[in-house]
Amino acid sequence: MSMKPDAPIRIYRVAAVRDAQGVRARPGAVAVRSGRVLAAGPEDDLPLRLRQQAQVIDLPTKLILPALVNAHTHLDLTDLGPTPYGGDWAGWLSDVIRRRRREPQAIAQAVQRGLRLSREAGVGYVGDIAGSAEAIQARQQAPPDVSLPGVIYLECVGITASTAAASAQHLGQTLDALPFEIPMPPCQRGVVLGIEPHAPYSASRALYESATRLSHQRLYRLTTHLAETPEEIAFVRDAAGPLADLLRRLGKWDEAIRPAHQHPIDWLEPVLRRGRWLVAHCNYVDDEHLGLLSRTGTSVAYCPIASEYFGHRGHRYRDMLRAGVNVCLGTDSILCQPASEPQPMGIWPQMRFLYRRDGTDPDVLLKMATINGMRALELAEADATLAPGSPARFTLLTIDPDDGTDPLVQALQNNAPATMLDATALPKDPMQEESA
Repeated sequence: MSMKPDAPIRIYRVAAVRDAQGVRARPGAVAVRSGRVLAAGPEDDLPLRLRQQAQVIDLPTKLILPALVNAHTHLDLTDLGPTPYGGDWAGWLSDVIRRRRREPQAIAQAVQRGLRLSREAGVGYVGDIAGSAEAIQARQQAPPDVSLPGVIYLECVGITASTAAASAQHLGQTLDALPFEIPMPPCQRGVVLGIEPHAPYSASRALYESATRLSHQRLYRLTTHLAETPEEIAFVRDAAGPLADLLRRLGKWDEAIRPAHQHPIDWLEPVLRRGRWLVAHCNYVDDEHLGLLSRTGTSVAYCPIASEYFGHRGHRYRDMLRAGVNVCLGTDSILCQPASEPQPMGIWPQMRFLYRRDGTDPDVLLKMATINGMRALELAEADATLAPGSPARFTLLTIDPDDGTDPLVQALQNNAPATMLDATALPKDPMQEESA
């Protein structure tokens, strides 16, 4: 979208503006034209010509941040809602497989509801795991007032060499049949395609290698679940445990499966070195894996509320950041979110959770929730800032302008929800924006 020089200019005058690349003003203002940021910072620092031409919209109790990035979620599970966890990972997974909807209309409703809940919570970019081609089409065909840019990863499974070959062939055929341009279009034009070999207990190394080759040929993004549970570690190391039992119950076991005698991250290292991977969770990481993830350029999507839900403790996201690993944030599916959470598809609750539990630096959280997420999805990092030319898609948070506490800290400490201000769409009535 290019800026039209004669298009109207709007200035949003707010209590504060903030991004992860140096924009920091209180009070602050953001000038917008043609759905793009012209300037952001103290209002008096905005060019005089902009201030003279602009319509000013006052949002005196709002903090403006760039729209947040949910780097790992499962939109097509949204209709299942929050689900209690009884402590049996394999049993929980089996139940999700059983309950998952397979009718195209139900899938479309789930995906679009997930997108709507995301937008309402101030999420502007989504990395979504699609369990089917229908889920990809549902996101691609979402109405403009629901649609969000980002990446759609098509999930694939195949735990043995024979099933992996068939899965890889089916994967290629499915991707070829989708109406996406190659090379992928820029993020602001919509969504781009990716591939997700599901996890080391459901995808063989051969399937990971096939996905990596397809990625190199077609510029598909790559993601997977990795080092998520002790059960996964037992499966890869010993070819045993609850996940092996689950494969047997599902009729997916093959006697050709052998113990790797390795941690899942070590087992996947050859593939990580050849691809540009975003791995979800990494709840169980040893010291040597910190350097491995950094050396291979692997990004990690940490889903803190989901990790807590499953009883995982002591995630090493801060150690990863110190080691140079790009760590971003995700929600995982709605199943893992508290039933009491009013914004279960939001990234702001994830940030608030980490701030309150760990005392994580607010600016680190903002970086994880914006530019780190864009880097992990291989999208333009500047689009998750308030830099000139970035999309005018913002997260709004409520603060007290008379409170001397840092605005970002205020928003993390209070319980007000995040909302979306999307000025990339058609202009809205200013009073509607104020009510947001």
